Amino acid sequence: MEVIRKWFIKDDKNILRKSALWNLISSVEYSLQSAVLMLIVARAGGLYDAGVFTIAYTLTQMMATIGSYGMRSFQVSDIKNEYSFGSYLSSRVLSILAMIVICMSYGFYQGYDGQKLFIIAMLCGYRIVDDLEDVFHGEMQKAMRLDTASKILAVRILAATAAFGISYVITKNLVISSVVFTLTAAALALYLNLLVTGFFKNITFKLEKTGVIKLLWVCLPICLGGFLYNYLVNAPKYAIDRNLSEETQTIFSILFMPVFVINMLSSFIFKPMIVNMGILWNEGKKKGFIVSVAKQMLIIIALTLICMLGGWLIGIQVLGFMYGVNLEAYRLLFTLLIAFGGVAALVSFLVVVLTIIRKQNYIMLAYGIGVATDWLFIDKIVTRYEIWGAGVIYGAAMSVIGAVMMIVLFASLHRRKVVKND
Repeated sequence: MEVIRKWFIKDDKNILRKSALWNLISSVEYSLQSAVLMLIVARAGGLYDAGVFTIAYTLTQMMATIGSYGMRSFQVSDIKNEYSFGSYLSSRVLSILAMIVICMSYGFYQGYDGQKLFIIAMLCGYRIVDDLEDVFHGEMQKAMRLDTASKILAVRILAATAAFGISYVITKNLVISSVVFTLTAAALALYLNLLVTGFFKNITFKLEKTGVIKLLWVCLPICLGGFLYNYLVNAPKYAIDRNLSEETQTIFSILFMPVFVINMLSSFIFKPMIVNMGILWNEGKKKGFIVSVAKQMLIIIALTLICMLGGWLIGIQVLGFMYGVNLEAYRLLFTLLIAFGGVAALVSFLVVVLTIIRKQNYIMLAYGIGVATDWLFIDKIVTRYEIWGAGVIYGAAMSVIGAVMMIVLFASLHRRKVVKND
């Protein structure tokens, strides 16, 4: 046990470099998990099972934004410790309870059958593990040990994904495999986090009432923004679920993979910088803050262009080979989806930036405009243009959101006072 503990926490040399490396590894695993799980189900069980699993995974992924409450960036950038860890933990327990109620109520409202409803319940359990662990990892990151948090996350995701894959290949049963998936994640999260929490003086298991209501209120716009973002990311899948077949759902989900890949790559860039950006903003170093934001946005744009080129040249063939489906007719749409993924990555980054500068109320405004755009047109467009319609309406909504957030950011920077020694 001591050897394991030492690997996770005691090796404190080159922390920044190791934090970047392990954040990359855990981000890759997190972003590719749905693709890997769907690949396993599609190959071992067929397109129908893959469609069922995809909508269950997608639904609980959206509901997880209620559980996490979008609080990680706020917690990490709380440089002045305005709220205690106990307050963050208590608020997370309440948000997770809300997630459970809303997720299961939605499943009953949609009239899902017993099997699909049970799978949703199990995957909701997996999201409980994600969201509860996240508040502990936020405190670790705030203490400049993102490496420890990322190692734990990487090990847990890898083990849970492997457990699901082995179980499904053996049983061909989504219900059994979902149970194995969630129980593996819960057991590892409990063991590994308990192993290291003693090294962080601010982490306690005591729930506190002080400041919880205020914290939930302050972060409500971030939570609603995160929920609406995930809704918009997955709205095409919900529209397909309502209007088209399970097989069409699987094909669109395969083509939609680049959205998550670019988000993963971009989060690797900006996630380790949250603490530093928070310090720059709180110290009034406007120039340094602008340089940091601009540099990361340019990197996201460059990554998007590279991925678009790769997707056009070989990406569609690789995906078709992996999933055993002929996707050649969707080459142009696939490349467009990669571009939309870049827009979504910029939006995710702008959410973090607006949270750091405490303009989170405008996040909800931006997403509200995007959701209104989506609701007005999506079912009609998806019904008429099918997969093409699903992709284009998603890109339009994300572009509107990004434009609103950029306006808010420019206005905030214009009003920010400059420190002479910046």
